[in-house]
Amino acid sequence: MGPQHPCVIPSSDDRHHKDTLILARTDAVAVEGLDAALERAERYLECGVDALFIEALRSDEQMKLACAQFAGRVPLLANMVEGGLTPVQSATELGERGFKIVIFPGGTARAVLHTLQGYYASLHTHQSTRPWQDKMLNFEGLNAVIETPQLLALGQRYEDGSQN
Repeated sequence: MGPQHPCVIPSSDDRHHKDTLILARTDAVAVEGLDAALERAERYLECGVDALFIEALRSDEQMKLACAQFAGRVPLLANMVEGGLTPVQSATELGERGFKIVIFPGGTARAVLHTLQGYYASLHTHQSTRPWQDKMLNFEGLNAVIETPQLLALGQRYEDGSQN
């Protein structure tokens, strides 16, 4: 009998609910290189994972190698971070490569912060929001997005004691 590779993640035998997705992540590319990360991903598959996340693939070539080895056997996750090590591509492009799960974590925070920088710079310079108003929701627009009229109507139902 050959060497055993202990599972360091839950195996398919540990699954308590059929809808549980076990996604295994390796960050080995950054520390040990691509070959080590691909080997680790193989061990994860032996443990019965449902999907793989090989973090920080650093080039189109590394992405191609990972997809060639795994895309036909298990869903792969691509992590798109602006300014990160993996080349940012569209979900469509990544799907065509073989990635089945694509995430864009933190993108909204970076977009909002960029917007806030512009907003506060304009406010500081002009001492008014007038130059920025075409990039903002007005009061009514904000209330429409957060559904203020519906919330007030719901509150009124409870105030009247007619929760139906």
